[in-house]
Amino acid sequence: MIENFPEIKTIKLKLNDVNVNCYTAGESGSPVILLHGAGVDSANISWSEVLGPLSKKHRVFAPDLPGYGESDKPNVEYSLSFYIDILNQIMDRLHLEKAILVGLSLGGGISLGYTLEYPARVEKLVLVGAWGLFSKLPYHLLTYWYTQSFLNELSYKWSSKSRRFVKWTLLNSLFGNPNNVSEELVDEIYGFLQAPHAGKAFMSFQRSEITRTGLRTKLAENLSEIKKRTLIVHGSKDTSVPIKHAFEAHEAMKDSELYVMEGCKHWPQKERPEEFTRVITTFLGKE
Repeated sequence: MIENFPEIKTIKLKLNDVNVNCYTAGESGSPVILLHGAGVDSANISWSEVLGPLSKKHRVFAPDLPGYGESDKPNVEYSLSFYIDILNQIMDRLHLEKAILVGLSLGGGISLGYTLEYPARVEKLVLVGAWGLFSKLPYHLLTYWYTQSFLNELSYKWSSKSRRFVKWTLLNSLFGNPNNVSEELVDEIYGFLQAPHAGKAFMSFQRSEITRTGLRTKLAENLSEIKKRTLIVHGSKDTSVPIKHAFEAHEAMKDSELYVMEGCKHWPQKERPEEFTRVITTFLGKE
């Protein structure tokens, strides 16, 4: 049976001098903002399978963060504070007093930072493989050195020349089951890597947030301050954000639930979107 979902529309938001592309669907219910991840991600890549089903009961907004997708890519420092301010401007521009935040990876870190800074504007929180559940990255000093070096930029150039390497990256880091990686998705990511300055925003973010001794913005240390009802969704095989950090966050955040997607890595919403959407919808429907 083919389900009919509300029409997905595209709107353009002017935030000072930055144009932000935003997908939206749904006419009623609590507003939900979907925040995508980093690298060469975008709202369409991360949320294409999720936006329609969620919009049956919610007004859903999925912006391309500045530096990604169809939004502007200004020459700025893409720090966490920059993105927190952008999210605040998005909510103002959409005339949303408060919203439910669903953040994947980088988007999860933005959601955490925003909730800590503007708790009155957040209704509920959903964190998916979220940046900031940790105070240090795996192999932190090596990662710091890599992100500061020319190799970081070279990796995007190498990726843009090898479709096979793109597929390997998806299998190695993002998907647990190789059968869930479509050739269409490989082509889509490979295409994004051809764009000028691919990865520019994430490299800037890494250099801003990853210091020699830890992360610049202290999110993990302040998780206990978050009092909003929170759902933590995490792939059991996530190597980017090891699952131990999800358990630690669940322990620190007293009004949180944890749902582990067994066998998934860093893109559970993309790997098993029906299961993911069902879990999210159930959580959002709770009083």
